[in-house]
Amino acid sequence: MTVLALAMRTARTRKVGFLGSLAAVLVAVTLISACVMMIQSGARATPAVDRFGATAAVVRADPGLHVGSGDNEEVVPLDQPPRMTAERLAKLRAVPGVADVVADTPFYAQVVSSRGVPLPGGGDGPSRGHGWPAARLTPFELSAGHAPTAGTEVVLDADLARRAAVRPGGQVRVVTSGGVRPFTVSGIARPPGGREGLPSQAALFFAPRTAARLSGAGNAADVAGVIAAPGTTGADLAGRLRAAVRGTDQQVLTGNRRARAGAPETAEKLEYSTLLFGPMAGIGGFLAVFVIGGTLGLSILQRRREIALLRAIGTTPWQIRRMIAGEAVVLALVAAAPGYLLGIPLARLLRAVLIDRGLAPPEFVLATGPLPLLVAGGAGLALTLVSAFTAVRQASRVRPAEALQEAARPRRTMTVPRIVLAVVMLAGGLAILALTQRVGGEVGVAFLALVVMLLMAAAALLAPLLTRLLERPAGAMIGAVTMTTGWLAHANSAAAVRRVSSAAAAIMISVAMAGYALLVTAVLDDTTAAQGRDRIVADRILLPRDADGLPPDVADAARRLPGVETVSPMRGTMFVSYVLGSPDIVPAQAVDPATAARVLDLRLREGALNSINAPGTVLVSRTHAGAHNWHVGSRFRGWLADGTPMDLQVGGIFDRSLGWADIVFSQRALTGHLRTGLDDSVLIRARPGHAAELDRALNRLEHDRPVVRAVHRQAAGEAAETSIQQNSTGTYLVLAVLVALTAVSLVNTLVMGTTARVREFALLRAVGASRRQLVRMITWETAIVTAIGVLVGGIIACLALAGANGALSGSMRLTGLPVPRSLSLLAGVAIMSLAASLMASAMALTARPIDVLGGARE
Repeated sequence: MTVLALAMRTARTRKVGFLGSLAAVLVAVTLISACVMMIQSGARATPAVDRFGATAAVVRADPGLHVGSGDNEEVVPLDQPPRMTAERLAKLRAVPGVADVVADTPFYAQVVSSRGVPLPGGGDGPSRGHGWPAARLTPFELSAGHAPTAGTEVVLDADLARRAAVRPGGQVRVVTSGGVRPFTVSGIARPPGGREGLPSQAALFFAPRTAARLSGAGNAADVAGVIAAPGTTGADLAGRLRAAVRGTDQQVLTGNRRARAGAPETAEKLEYSTLLFGPMAGIGGFLAVFVIGGTLGLSILQRRREIALLRAIGTTPWQIRRMIAGEAVVLALVAAAPGYLLGIPLARLLRAVLIDRGLAPPEFVLATGPLPLLVAGGAGLALTLVSAFTAVRQASRVRPAEALQEAARPRRTMTVPRIVLAVVMLAGGLAILALTQRVGGEVGVAFLALVVMLLMAAAALLAPLLTRLLERPAGAMIGAVTMTTGWLAHANSAAAVRRVSSAAAAIMISVAMAGYALLVTAVLDDTTAAQGRDRIVADRILLPRDADGLPPDVADAARRLPGVETVSPMRGTMFVSYVLGSPDIVPAQAVDPATAARVLDLRLREGALNSINAPGTVLVSRTHAGAHNWHVGSRFRGWLADGTPMDLQVGGIFDRSLGWADIVFSQRALTGHLRTGLDDSVLIRARPGHAAELDRALNRLEHDRPVVRAVHRQAAGEAAETSIQQNSTGTYLVLAVLVALTAVSLVNTLVMGTTARVREFALLRAVGASRRQLVRMITWETAIVTAIGVLVGGIIACLALAGANGALSGSMRLTGLPVPRSLSLLAGVAIMSLAASLMASAMALTARPIDVLGGARE
């Protein structure tokens, strides 16, 4: 009989164990399949309309900052990448086969409707202005009117004109970084394909000189669209262009990369939705090893007599392993196709949630195909084989003479390699926990996921030892309270440490994973929101309303309002600094040091806010400074958003940085380095006793400037909390799926452990125990298992919570514990465990004792 045939026969005779193991593999394959589908979909997705569709290629300067060289080179994407100079544009025009090179520098431009509402792009996308020559790149063609020639003329796309209810010759107000100006609509244009406009952005076209002035680009350009001459194919021309720019920092884009360059906001969302599921698949695979391993381990434990007999009659350890490996192959093959099919609705659900929360664009179309099946099936096979070999290692190495004795009364619950591996996992988890305290901030909190995984692995490996230690007090307590059935549950649990530890390990992992999802993300969101509320001490805040930002003249207008004491604009940017030894992006802010101290309370630990008046001096957050051991006077090097290198000095260290900035510049220091010219917000402090007067003036300002929304400090805090929750959607989504994986493992393990005890229950019923007594005994056994799992899993979750508090505030405390969420978690685990056990006990107690005992075979 072949190994595979023996595995198939085992599957038929031990259906419960096979189905339980199959369920664990099926869930893992489903998760991995859905993740691969989402990654593949995000990588393949293309904007519905290519804004550069009429070009053979698009050429741009490399948008990345290159740090280091050779194998040590690292690339960081810049927020303000370099532009194509006029000289470079001229060289492109000289390439053979080029009919024309059209420069394009999109800039913020937004139409205000007749009702005073700023009109966004399609799907609430951005609204962008271009020079009229850039219309050729799509191409946009006039459907009415004429091209803009005067500085006060504009062409709107048909969708924007319809929503603005305007025709050629009509007047519209347009908001740019220069403020609100009236323009005459000279024409209406449409992209190809019968569309009214681009699906994810609104397009406004200005006269070339006007566009150059509004964009601030002059003769330079963000991108250059290359039009092929008649008789020249796009592929040939792209090859010539690559040869022409070889050795420079210029990039030639075609196909999907070209389309994404024309819709950068859509491309950013697609990249986010793609990158989100790589870690999810990795963590899911890590958890799957323990989920599948625990289930297979329990199945092998239930077959110890069978394996003992095989060893006693001369079967070698290698043959035992081959048999189990054959069963693992069967499990993986059977689970592959159903897991792939179940992954499709899961991927659809994930896609729907991402699009509904604005984290993915409508262009994110689900792609299935054979790749997810192959990857998920291969991963499922690999995970199952690894789990099987890990689970069968001890059972297969028992000597033939000891096999039956070991089967009759198992003694060893822990092996030396298992203990060593558990200690390594525990030490690694605690070491990384200490590292998170040094790194601090959101980076430190991110590493807590690895801490939790390592501690979960250590707990699962040490589960038999922990069960033996914790079962005694838990069982004794339940036995003392519940008397007969409780003491019987205590005795059963003490005598079956391996079985109990398998179920307890599943609960440990479930509680630890769910606790991390609830506690760490909650404390991060709550701390970020609290710092945001405490950081702002202004009375009123001006925010953009359906716009990219606020034109600088908004702050100027606010300074002239009655009742105003202080006006301070804020502008966000990025800075490239070293994080854990590698260059990475950290958030930065540009403020006016003369006014910021009156509207912000950064809780400075060292230095002073006005120190940034000095050239090359900045404020640094406590977490970022602590990671580098910086103090006031320390010097460091970094790069601005446009790639400009800067040698800076620490002028102060502040606390309240979450959701805001790690580096604070003076606005004067960033002059010429921020292209948009838009403020993120304007903070206003009222003169004492003039708040009502200021509110009336702000109402008039809102009417005159449609992109302005004036709010009280409390309302701004609530808006910030909503934004934080929105940004956490992806994290919660990933964690919810992973928690579901561990929950399935919990139910599966409890059902397998209970249904396998049919003969034990039949013997108890034969000597006089009633069904009600057995159900009560099973209930108390479940309570013991749940108590052990909740205690260990809760300790891991609390360590993660303390680590999050330490990384964010500098003190490892168990503050910020969301009691209602925690109680809901515990109640959910208890109900799930009890329901699974009762369901399994109902199945196990269905048959009559005489039938079970009479048909039993040893």
